[in-house]
Formats: sequence, C-alpha cells, structure tokens
Amino acid sequence: MIFPQSNLNPSYDSDDDILNSFYIPVLSQAVSYCRLAGFFSSSTLAVAARGMSNFIKNNGKMKLIVGAKLQKNDVEAIQQGLEEPEKLIEKICMQDLYTRNNEFVNDHVSALGWMVANKTLEIKVAIVTDDTGIPLDVDTIERKGIFHQKVGILQDKDGNSISFSGSINETAAAWIHNIEEFKVFRSWEEGEKEYLQSDCRKFEKYWNGSGKNVKIMNIPEAVKEKLIEIAPKDITELNLEKWQIKEGSNKKKIKLLDYQNQAIANWQNNNKKGIFEMATGTGKTFTALGCLEKVSETYKNLVVIISCPYQHLVQQWRRESEKFGFNFDQITADSSNSSWKKQLVDSLTDIYLGYKDKLIIFTTHQTLSSDDFINIIKSNKNNMSFFLIGDEVHGLGAEKSRMGLINEYELRLGLSATPKRWLDFEGTDAIYNYFGDVVYEFSLEDAVYRVNPMTGQTYLTPYRYLPRFVSLTVDELEDYIDKTKAIARNFNKAKSNKEKQRFLESILFKRANILKNAVEKYKISEEILDGLGSSIKWTIIYCSPQQINRVMEIINKRGIVAHRFTMEEGTTPDKKYNNLSKRDFLLQKFAENKYQVLVAMKCLDEGVDVPPARIAILMASSGNPREYIQRIGRIIRRYPNKNEANIYDIVVVPSFDKLPSEFIDIELRIFEKELSRCEEIARIAINNSEALTLIYKIKNRLRK
Repeated sequence: MIFPQSNLNPSYDSDDDILNSFYIPVLSQAVSYCRLAGFFSSSTLAVAARGMSNFIKNNGKMKLIVGAKLQKNDVEAIQQGLEEPEKLIEKICMQDLYTRNNEFVNDHVSALGWMVANKTLEIKVAIVTDDTGIPLDVDTIERKGIFHQKVGILQDKDGNSISFSGSINETAAAWIHNIEEFKVFRSWEEGEKEYLQSDCRKFEKYWNGSGKNVKIMNIPEAVKEKLIEIAPKDITELNLEKWQIKEGSNKKKIKLLDYQNQAIANWQNNNKKGIFEMATGTGKTFTALGCLEKVSETYKNLVVIISCPYQHLVQQWRRESEKFGFNFDQITADSSNSSWKKQLVDSLTDIYLGYKDKLIIFTTHQTLSSDDFINIIKSNKNNMSFFLIGDEVHGLGAEKSRMGLINEYELRLGLSATPKRWLDFEGTDAIYNYFGDVVYEFSLEDAVYRVNPMTGQTYLTPYRYLPRFVSLTVDELEDYIDKTKAIARNFNKAKSNKEKQRFLESILFKRANILKNAVEKYKISEEILDGLGSSIKWTIIYCSPQQINRVMEIINKRGIVAHRFTMEEGTTPDKKYNNLSKRDFLLQKFAENKYQVLVAMKCLDEGVDVPPARIAILMASSGNPREYIQRIGRIIRRYPNKNEANIYDIVVVPSFDKLPSEFIDIELRIFEKELSRCEEIARIAINNSEALTLIYKIKNRLRK
C-alpha cells in the first residue's frame, strides 16, 4: 500500500487516535522520513520515534534536526569564552541521556540508537543565534516561537510525499495523553502541493545550514556513541510494539470517575431531572453522556436533544459522544445544515415506524426555541421518549430561548458552572422550574483542590489572585451619580414589579458601563504589563469594546506581540489560515507563542478553550458572577508544564464620601456584594492570605 490509499485526513488533533490513524500506517509505508523536532532531549527523540517499528524494520532512512537547549548561563559562558558551543552542547545532551528515567523514553531512544548504529538515521543540532551570531537561550527562542512549529516530511516507494506541521507537543506525557494537533499536506492533492513544498524548503534550509540566524552542526560524536551504546544489538530486541495500541482498542469504554457516577445516580434518583452545577474542566460533558448511556439501556424509541449556545460547541459534543460509541442515528439541526428540518421529520418518522429506535439531535439554543423545531417535535411525538440535555443551561433562561423548554421532553438535564442568571429572576425561575434543582455540584474550589486520580494532579490549575483597586474620576463619578438617581426615579414610577425589574436592569447595565470603563484602569494595566516583563507570554486581557483600541496602543508601545480576539474574527475555515477559521488560527498561534497576548471581549467567555493561557488581566467586567467564573475557567484549564496561573482583577471602588447621603447605604451593599465575589475567588487562590488581607483592608475602610 502507498500513501494515496491510506485515507489520510487533512488534519489531526487530540480527538483522533493519532498513533493508529496516522503515525503507524504512514510510517509503515514510508521509505524516508525528515523531521524538524524541538529542543534536544530524550523525550523529544522518543516522541520523534513513535510508530516507527515497521519503518525501522523496512530499513527506512531518517534525517532528524533538534534544537540546542541553552540556558542563559550557558550563553553567558559562550560569550565570555569559557565554553565552546559544540563542547557545551555535547555536555548538555550527554547529561540528558544519562538521566533517562521513563520506560517509554528508553524504548524509543534505544530504537533511534539502533538506527544510528546501522546508518539509517542522521541527526543534526540547530543553534539559534541573534543577528551577531551569538547563540540564544531557550527562553528567548520560545518567546520568538522558533522550534514550536514542528515539521515532518515522508515519502513512499512510489515517490508520493506528505508533510505534517503544527503544534506538536514533544513530551512523553503529551504523547501518552495524545496532546497535539497538526495539518497534513499531500503531494497528490492539487491544492496542498504549495504547502508541502514550503515544508520541504523549510527543512532543507535548516539541514543545509542556510537558514537565517541558525547554525547547524552534526550531533556530537560522544552523543552519537552514547546512542549506539544504549541501542539493542539485534533488531528483534526493539521493544516498540507494546506502545502501539491495537487497532480499534481506542474505542474502549470511557471510564467515569466516582464523583461522575454519583452525579448520574443523583439525577436518576431525582426522576431523571435536575441540574449539574460543575466547574469548567471537571468533565460535565462525559457525566451527561453517562446519564444518556444509562437511559439508553432501558428506554426504547429514544430521542435525545443536546442543545448548546454555539455551533462550535455542537461540533464538540458530537466528537465527545463518539468516544462513548453510541450506536444512534445523529442529526445536526442548526444553520450549518440547510436540510435539518427534512432530516428531522424523516428520522422521527423512522423511529415511529420501527426502522430505528434511537436518535441524537445536536442543536443550538436558538434552533431549539424556533417555531420550526418546536412544531416538528410536537407533530411527531407518538410513542417516543424525549431527553433534553441543555449545555450552558443558563442560556436557556433567556426570554426567547425558554420558549424551547416544552413539556414533550420528559427527561431533562441542565449543565452549567453557574446556572443562575444575573439580574434575571424570571429567567432563573424558568430554568429551575423546568429542569429541577441542582442534583450535583462540583465547585471551583473542588476543581482546584481535589486530585484527579487519572492524572495525579488537581482537576484545574492552582492560581494566584491579584486584585488591584482603582477609583472613578470626578467626571465619571458625576455620571455615575446621575445614573443612580435615574434608577431611583424610574423605579418609583414603575407600576408593576415586571416594569420595575426592566427599569432596574436597564439603568444598572448603563451604570455598570461606567465602572467597566473607568479611565484609571489603563494606568494599572500598564503597571501590570511592566511588572510582567518577559513573562508576558500566554496572557489574555479581557476588556470592553470601548477599551480595546487604547489597550492595543498600550501593548504595542511595549513591543508585545498581540492580537485582538473579538466577534469580528470569523469562524468559517479559510485557505489562507491553513483551512482553519481565523479564530482557530489565532488560538493556534497563541498556543505556539507567536502571539504573546490575546486582547479579548466577550467571545472568550463561554465555550472557547485556551488551555495554554496562564495569565489573565480582567480590565472590564459586567459584575455578572458567571462571567468571572468562565474567565477564570479559561485561564486555569490544565495544560502540560502549566503549574499555576495568575489572575489580575482591576476593581473600581466607588467614592462613597462624595455620593449623595441617600444612596450611600444601597451603594455600600452593592459594592460589598462585589467584594464578596473577590473574596470567594481569593479564598481558593494559592496566595489567599495576601489577597484576602488586601480585600479586608478595603472592607474595613468602607465601614469607618
């Protein structure tokens, strides 16, 4: 078999069985393999060798380039003439090979050693330099994004070529947990040739030593001899197969944890109704699918509706449900599928006639609440059981969305880290009246402090909470007082509770905008950025539409590489972004540290995962607790080598001494509620003592 017969995908990510669907089949057919990997380490070598058992046995030839991993003190030693670059690199490489303590690494490095001994593998080391030829240290290289975008090029016996390039995490842990994503370009596909040729030129440029600011040297002789020393004497002693999962075994049953099984039991015991209030990153999707699995064992003619706020979450749910191996018919009912109405009617008819007995409908809150969707369900409900799973269920409490909460769905499950709607008691009541009470809670505190037995780490990354307090200017305070007076006037004029609620919400939102855009926040943000210095990478700054231009000016003035992340960044795949959407392309570049900072508005609040992010600067907030929880959740997702996160929260303290006396009491209560939110976040933080002391100082000052 040759490459064109391999049914290769144009891209792969962590949701794919990458080893069995890409590396093993491709390397089994390859006769040559060129690889631009990361910095020299035994883990990098090992990951470069994955899936290569058949390639080695077929006498395939490989060229491998790895980067020299120099620390700042190494560079200083070279500059001062205390060390020769080649000798220093030899010493660093040898130290790494001597300290191997991982079975996966040992097996794969010894396989590469066998190839070196048998002259089927050449290794070169790339030394990245500045414009004057001085080697750069690893931190500087990572900041510039060099060696993060890995490249692999393979050729089969008929001359067909493929290349793959992308964010490939070259650590043993990342390989075992399948953490990577990359694009594949094929020589026989007309639209992909130019990308393949670009990857080939990139590799050849490095290999031949003609790349800008890169010196190439052969692997030091002592390192080569060490690799040969640890290699097996005979090819039959290579031990790679045990790391190759048998074909199809990746479909193994998802194993839920004890707390997830408890949540499922609670829901079942509550007449199969209820809400899971679970923090971001704690597995609420799989827990919900566990409920579906239980239901599918006993219910015939089952129709499952999974409703999400956004289309990209619909696709995410489809991928996650595939991991459970549900043998259900599936339909996507949203604006991405123009035929969904006909497909839905046909599928429901098939269930009624007995041709099928189970169906999953993936949809959005908008479609769920549409007249067309509701009418189709109501007209085709005969002899069927309906199960509604509402993801980010707080969204279904909105006035239009709750039209979709119809009585036909007798089984109901809502999911949210924050199911209560802010300043919307009517919407909150609608959610709880329909779905029922919270039957299981996994709080942010649980997620930060409880250890996941599958990983040995806490579910979410521990964080430092760093609040900064600012005041309003005189003009802002006057505007704030005017808005507060308007609240009082309109509230007293309102004739009904509903009218009072609408007046209150309208003015509160306007007044919140004054606090959100306080001019003093810019000064504090500059101080934070200056304090971060070179550690600014993987930072998200949350701001309002009114702030974004000024924030970009502040960032650009400091030479920080940043990009806006707003609703204007499209979600449609585009060839100029390597067939990614602009939004996904920006997230990929951010993960690769090509962009140090993303300046975001609300579009990074809900449903967009940015696990590499380590620092958040909260410049603008509506005061909505859900917004805070979601923003913190974006920053504290687990990611390789991410041990802690930092959250800077810029909070406005109203000038109570300048407020009219009749407003002081209510303003104090509102602000104390805001401080309680800060207090809750601080209490869970690593630096809770320091953060709480700062908050209590503000509290005590207000009470005097």
